[in-house]
Amino acid sequence: MSDKLARARHRKLDDGPDAAEDKLSRARHRRLPAAGDASAGAVRAADPGSTSEIRVGGRHAGLDRTAIAAAVAQQVVPRPEPRLDPASAKARLRGAAPGETSEIRIGGNHAGPDRTAPARDPFEPQTPDPRAAARAAAVASRRAERAAFPGSTSELPIVSKHAGVDKTALARTDDAAQGDAAAVGSSAALISVCTMVSRVLGFVRTWTMAFALGSTLLSSSYQVANNLPSQLYELVIGGILVTAFLPVYMSVKKRLGQQAGNEYASTLLTIVVVLLGAVSALCIAFPSFFIYTQSFYSDQREMAQSVFFFQFFAIQIVFSGATAIISGLLNANRDYLWSAIAPAAQSIVVIVSFLTYAALAPGNPDAALYVIAIGNPLGVFVALAIQLPALRRNGIRLRPRMNLRDPALRETLSLGVPALFVMVCSFAVVSVQNAAAYSFADNGPSILLYARQWFTLPYSFLAVPITTAMFTELADMQAEGNAKGVKRGIVSGTNQILFFMIPFALYLMVFSLPLITVFRAGAFTAENVASIASYMSVLAFALPVYGVNTYLQKIFSSLRKMGVFAAFNFVAGAAQVALTMFGASHAESFPIEIIAVGEVLFYVVADVCLFAYLRRRLGPFGLRSTAKAFLVALVFGGLGAAAGGGVLFALTTFVGPLSGSIPQALAYVACGGLVSLAVTFGLAIKLHVPEAAFVGNIVGKVAGKLGRGRA
Repeated sequence: MSDKLARARHRKLDDGPDAAEDKLSRARHRRLPAAGDASAGAVRAADPGSTSEIRVGGRHAGLDRTAIAAAVAQQVVPRPEPRLDPASAKARLRGAAPGETSEIRIGGNHAGPDRTAPARDPFEPQTPDPRAAARAAAVASRRAERAAFPGSTSELPIVSKHAGVDKTALARTDDAAQGDAAAVGSSAALISVCTMVSRVLGFVRTWTMAFALGSTLLSSSYQVANNLPSQLYELVIGGILVTAFLPVYMSVKKRLGQQAGNEYASTLLTIVVVLLGAVSALCIAFPSFFIYTQSFYSDQREMAQSVFFFQFFAIQIVFSGATAIISGLLNANRDYLWSAIAPAAQSIVVIVSFLTYAALAPGNPDAALYVIAIGNPLGVFVALAIQLPALRRNGIRLRPRMNLRDPALRETLSLGVPALFVMVCSFAVVSVQNAAAYSFADNGPSILLYARQWFTLPYSFLAVPITTAMFTELADMQAEGNAKGVKRGIVSGTNQILFFMIPFALYLMVFSLPLITVFRAGAFTAENVASIASYMSVLAFALPVYGVNTYLQKIFSSLRKMGVFAAFNFVAGAAQVALTMFGASHAESFPIEIIAVGEVLFYVVADVCLFAYLRRRLGPFGLRSTAKAFLVALVFGGLGAAAGGGVLFALTTFVGPLSGSIPQALAYVACGGLVSLAVTFGLAIKLHVPEAAFVGNIVGKVAGKLGRGRA
């Protein structure tokens, strides 16, 4: 290539060497357009018959001087074609007959963002940007080469009569699918490790709560007051942020550049803080009203402690909103570390507050309650603050800003408003669950809380890393117009979740009693163990469909179809509420497990409806492989659960029955659990089940990092 470029430089120009030098000199002094200029894909025309000077840099070439070449190459550079699917890589190269011109697209893994073609939504049109149209009209006469970021290499179409065949493009496309899969696996592995640490600390937090408060009316009061701020945050703005912020931010950043992305994020953050601040103030002023929504089946005189806690916890609404935006910004830049470990910092603060309460409660119960009331919102604030330094390292600058005319803000609302209906449904469901739980027992809400700790643990370890990493990739593929990639992402993510969640659901059923026994300390009694274990055994049926449902929410968000997701969730929520309220109204005839049955019903109805819609909207996209993954997970999970249950039976028969001892319970779970894991996933890896490769990826990443640490 260097030899070809050298020959090009020494060719005689039709206008003479002085004219060519004058053109190059003018090109060096022209102002380069901003990344978001609508004319960024155009270049200045060369005189007919002239040969352009084209300099191609590499990842270590220093300052990118492709602008000099492009300033005199307009007529020989055709309009860039839309990005092709990696599977059709050879279509990037068009063979030219003698004397004709061949177009070769030069790029690489470090080429920086590709702005040669506008992003296209494969399912619906993208919201137009008035700013881009105005800018295009203002600079229509100014043809300029798109600027590369300093130090990076732009993906520039290179054209010459003797360009030959570019093997860089072929190498890129041959490895594209493998590279994308590796990137997702690497991100998921990192998130898994961080999440594992956070969840272990989260479990310790729950254990200290059980130790300090037990499963009593006090623990139920704390649980209701602690969950309500999260519910209100989700109801007001949380659903919009979770579903719409990441796709819109990534679209703005790709089309208009980092600065425009910072402005959009600043505007949204300012609005969120102001809005949630007003909601928080209302909660502090009228706490009894909000607590009533969670306890309308109960005597409100018993809710005094919930009201007390909620007045302190209400400020968490603001912190939660700010944290969602900060974490979303870091995830969009594929910096998952600090957002993944932030919950660990929160857990540490709350753990300290519970231990302090346990120490103070015997002598000064009033002071002990204030410790919990202050410690909880302090933990949420620390989780927010620990992520702030990472913003600057990723080039993100946030300032107070209120631009209500920002088109990106309108796009966020258009995408996120349907999620508001999802949150309304969720708020209604959780409120009915808490109120119904009180009708069965004073500690009803705490039964639901402790059962969900083990229920969500496998989801957090294995499903959250997959959905978090895949959401970023789905949003990215959607912005690039990669419809086939989106379909593959739907199927592969669903199969992965089912492969892990089905076995762990069976494990929860088999080991429910020793798992809940782990909480038996301090104020936690043997009666509490039995009731919570029974509830968790039924709730475990919901684990696979729960994991898939959370992934479907991200899928519909990336497809910008949250209205459909909201509609089907409303239908499923109505069915769950009807069953739960019927059970609560006949509490003398039904056990508290009817609430868990209602939750299973919700996810089954919602998932079936959502997949039916995707099949009709997108056409066939591999649901047969999902059915196969379900059956494979059921078989391997069943074998593992049976083996683990056999070990547990042998231990309780020949070693000793469960006595309430925490070390004994942990030992029994460890022995039986390791056997279950070895049978399920060992067989899957041995038989080369595709979904089992994720386990090997996690182990490999952890081992690699440990090895580098020793070196």
